[in-house]
Amino acid sequence: MEQSVEDKLILAKLQDKIKYCKSRNKIVNTEFLNLHQKNIIQSKLNELKIKNYIFHGGFDEAESKLLILYPDKLNEEIVLKSINEIINAIKITLPNELIGKYEHRDYLSSIMRLGLERQRIGDIIVYKDEAYIIVLKENAEYIKNSLQELTRFKKSKIEIIDINEIKSKTPELIPMEIHVSSNRLDSIVSEIARTSRNKADELIQNEKVQINCQIEYKSSKQVNIGDIIIVRGSGKYILDDIKENPKTKRLIITLKKYV
Repeated sequence: MEQSVEDKLILAKLQDKIKYCKSRNKIVNTEFLNLHQKNIIQSKLNELKIKNYIFHGGFDEAESKLLILYPDKLNEEIVLKSINEIINAIKITLPNELIGKYEHRDYLSSIMRLGLERQRIGDIIVYKDEAYIIVLKENAEYIKNSLQELTRFKKSKIEIIDINEIKSKTPELIPMEIHVSSNRLDSIVSEIARTSRNKADELIQNEKVQINCQIEYKSSKQVNIGDIIIVRGSGKYILDDIKENPKTKRLIITLKKYV
C-alpha cells in the first residue's frame, strides 16, 4: 500500500529521532501518537530491528501513546523511573456546582482553544468531579495556567501532578451483534449507523468514518478483528469477533461500543 504524505513524514521524523538517540546517547521521544501512527512506527521499528524503545501514554489503558527511544546504556526500568521528566498530568477538580456537568468533549474543546496541536495532548480521563489530562511535561505549565484563565474553569482547582498520581480508568464497553453479508466497511457502517448501504457509502466518502484513527475512503475496505471503527455521530467501536451463521452464510460480527 502506498504511504500517505503524513505517514512518510512520521517515518522521516522517526529516522531523525533514532539517529539523535544513537549519536547523542540520550533518551528521545515523539509527540502523542494515535493507533494508526503507532502501528506504522511499530512496523518500521520491527523492520529496523530496533529494541531499545517503549510506547507510553501515562497509564496501561491509554489510547494515545508516545514513543520513547533510549540508548544501550539504559534499560526500560530506568526509563520508566524518569517518565515524569517526559509526561505529566494536569488534574482539574471541579467545584460542587459543576460536578457532573462536563464531559470529555468539554475538556478537549477547552484545550484546543489554547492553540496547541492535538498531538501535544494524550488521553483525557473524565470523572464527574474531576479530570486528568495527560500532557508533555514541556507544555504542562502553559496548559495549566491557560486553563485557569478560562471562564469555564475559574472556580476549579488545577494542578500539575506526577503521572503515577492519576486515577486511571478502564474504558466501558457495551457488546452488540450485527448480521452482515460481508466484513466490508460499508456493510458494517450501515448497521452501526442504522442506515442504508448508499447512505453508509456517503458517510465514508464524506470523511466521517475512521479505521484505527485514520480516515478511510474505501467502502470495500475489509474490517478485521481488533480494528477500531469510528463513525461520526454513531460512536466508537472495536470489532471483537467474526463468525459465520452456518444456515444463512451471513456473518455474525460482535462489536464493543465505547461508552
